[in-house]
Amino acid sequence: MGMQQNSQPPNQTAFGYWWRALRGLGREERGDALLGYLFILPALALYITFSAYPLIRGVAISFSDYRYLIPDHQPFNGLANFREMLGDRVFWEAFGRSVYYTALYTPLNIGLGLLVAVLISRVFSPWEASVYRVISYLPVVLPIAVALLLWKQLLHPQFGYLNYFLREFVGIAKPPAWLADPNWVIPTMAVAAAWKNVGQNILLFLIGLYNINNELYEAAAIDGANAWRQFRHITLPLLRPIFTLVLVLAAGVLGTAEESLILFGRTQAGPQNAGMLVGRYSYDIAFYLGDMRWGYAAAINLTMGVISMLMAVVVFKLLRSGRTE
Repeated sequence: MGMQQNSQPPNQTAFGYWWRALRGLGREERGDALLGYLFILPALALYITFSAYPLIRGVAISFSDYRYLIPDHQPFNGLANFREMLGDRVFWEAFGRSVYYTALYTPLNIGLGLLVAVLISRVFSPWEASVYRVISYLPVVLPIAVALLLWKQLLHPQFGYLNYFLREFVGIAKPPAWLADPNWVIPTMAVAAAWKNVGQNILLFLIGLYNINNELYEAAAIDGANAWRQFRHITLPLLRPIFTLVLVLAAGVLGTAEESLILFGRTQAGPQNAGMLVGRYSYDIAFYLGDMRWGYAAAINLTMGVISMLMAVVVFKLLRSGRTE
């Protein structure tokens, strides 16, 4: 009796479930299943190497006093990095700028993406609509360094095309110094980043718009609903799942660093540190300042990651249902 019980695979575990599933397959089907696992093995190995392991390693480093320039110096220090963060004035200033940047970037990116997507969805020629989709997505495939350097030249206070247009055609004698005035640095970075990334939202919104049944609009038009009422009561509610996805993706903007590094270089963060966002501050700590405190930088990034996850949870909580009530 005991021998029979020991010969049976475990029934209450995930291993037992997969064991019974494989045992129930024929030899040929079992070979196909193993071949499928073999095909996904390279992708799984890449994910573990470049995503899972760095994430686990980063979490571990955040609880240590890891200093890259000191050999073999990475002692465990518990919550010391996070306690230091609470009293770090530069961190809180950078965090405030990041919140301001996110508050400008997110509605601009989503609003512009939705507007362009609605306009493209009203183009009924398939060839013409495909051309507009390609054009709208071009900034996304453009390397971020090229895109931001293009904006840097465009916004040059003396020779940039934008200020030339404002002086010669609008009549503004002294247009803003977009990247030299501390008050304009964050809005300028938000606009440039939104232009760079808006193509992704355009395609996501187009997927949602193309899946809405046109009969709903026809029925609403028969009932006397104008274009705005159709958009408000049909389009927006049915795009709720897309809004959820877009907002979750936007939650990671809080820890961005690329815009500041490319626009202002490695040795400065704009006038009066106006471009010092949290991501840029953690980058400077890890690769530029002092003895390269990787532990403290990892703690900052971990904090931003947790905040982004909490923001995603709030989004899912508010927009958890994709159906209209």
